[in-house]
Amino acid sequence: MPPTVSLIVRSVARSTLAEALASIAQQTYPALEVIVVNAHGPGHLPLGEQCGPFPLRFVDQGRPLERSAAANAGLDAARGAYLGFLDDDDLLFPDHVATLAEALQQQSQTRVAYSGVRMIAYQPDGAPGSETVLNQPFHRPSLRAQNYIPIHAVLFARTLVEAGCRFDERLARYEDWDFWLQLAQHSEFLHVDRVTACYRNFGHSGFGLVADAAQIAAGRAALFDKWRTLWSGAELSEALAALRDGVIHRQPHCHPDPPPVLEQLAARLTEQDALLRQVLAQLENDRQNRDALHESRRRLDELVETTAQLRDRLAEQTRQLDQIYRSTSWRITGPLRGVRHVLRRLRGSMSG
Repeated sequence: MPPTVSLIVRSVARSTLAEALASIAQQTYPALEVIVVNAHGPGHLPLGEQCGPFPLRFVDQGRPLERSAAANAGLDAARGAYLGFLDDDDLLFPDHVATLAEALQQQSQTRVAYSGVRMIAYQPDGAPGSETVLNQPFHRPSLRAQNYIPIHAVLFARTLVEAGCRFDERLARYEDWDFWLQLAQHSEFLHVDRVTACYRNFGHSGFGLVADAAQIAAGRAALFDKWRTLWSGAELSEALAALRDGVIHRQPHCHPDPPPVLEQLAARLTEQDALLRQVLAQLENDRQNRDALHESRRRLDELVETTAQLRDRLAEQTRQLDQIYRSTSWRITGPLRGVRHVLRRLRGSMSG
């Protein structure tokens, strides 16, 4: 039996919770447990004890919880060898857990793995806006400069929690960034170059298409105020250089898996391209045949012209010969030609 994976869902009772849980229920990894933490407080709709084929436990402390407190409640309740998070408005693709769990099991030293995430930023009216892919390779100085790893992209070993990694409940925002920085003190991050999840950015935390600049600035200031005394001057310099050089903003050379409609369109275009190539080949063959026919006709025309010229010359020579036969000199010299003929015969007989 493979190691158990605990997926922690911090729920504020959004309408999208059912979709998030449905994406967990479709996971191909066989050993899962689902921990749903009630961050909403009283009034949260009750949940059953199953999430598809996987057991579900509902952690309810009877009061609303901030994001970090809800995450820690999930860590305390989880029993898996590997842990991961999914917020109640995001989605996992079916192979997400299997991909990361298998990657970790193949590495003896690395205890953190993360994959690529397709991010859709929604308009204030709920309509989909811009779409991008967050799938950058791991770069520690860049992680110090800015968080580029969504919370549900990561699977990590329970031993890191046992080593003291916790969500800082003093931070109102960027608690996941702070947690990654803690994990990075104990382990490298293994980047799995596959897109296995979807980040639906509705702007609930101030990071949507219309971002709250004041909230973002305050969150970054609080995080940097904590870590500035823990980083060396060299580490700070590397982080600033990564931010200056745009390392974390460079898109990798990969593409998300195309949706079925695009796959069908691509197949249709491939088919049309093959047909077009066949038509072009046939047209080229026809052109070559047409050129050969034109060349044959040209040669035939030359032969016809040459034949006509020869016919004309033959007619002219015949006409001239006929004139000679009919001329007076020809008739006068006729007897002489007859005598010449007799003499030739006599000579022949005498010689015999």
